[in-house]
Amino acid sequence: MQTLPFATEWRSSFGDVLPAGFLCRVALADRWLRVHSLPESKRYAETEAERAELLHRQNAAATYVLGEDADCQLVVTRFGENQAWSFEALQVDGRTPVHVLSAGDEDDELQFFGLPVKWKTASFNDLLLSVADDRTGPVLLADIQRRRIYAPYDGGADLFFASPEEAELARAHFQGWLSAREDGL
Repeated sequence: MQTLPFATEWRSSFGDVLPAGFLCRVALADRWLRVHSLPESKRYAETEAERAELLHRQNAAATYVLGEDADCQLVVTRFGENQAWSFEALQVDGRTPVHVLSAGDEDDELQFFGLPVKWKTASFNDLLLSVADDRTGPVLLADIQRRRIYAPYDGGADLFFASPEEAELARAHFQGWLSAREDGL
């Protein structure tokens, strides 16, 4: 079986939106839900107990949206024109993401680096902690075939589902982890 280029696969499932959570949140708003990593929407973990809660919530949210053992694409967004990977601290099973897509113009360019992975609960804990500490920039894991995205950030995760109905079911499931704000942020 021949594998389609990442950009072609992405577009077939998500349209013209670029693979970054902050962009998907606007373009896929009807299929979006945000969960917070810590109680009372606290942004950063300060204790081991808070880190444990953060990892529990992040893993639960990712597994809910992606599914255990899901074939996914890990996508890391970098700002600027450099298409060479320059973040050696981020590796998955000794592998580093490769450049898969460029977008924008010379004043505001984005580079996307991807790596095929299999989502397994707790297997990305180091990455999740790096994201939570704001040391990675935008990251997402996408099950492109099932049209589902998990996009962690420092403070929580944006979850994207194949339909608005699935997002509503998730809203009920994660009720205690949602923002009290009307806009869901």
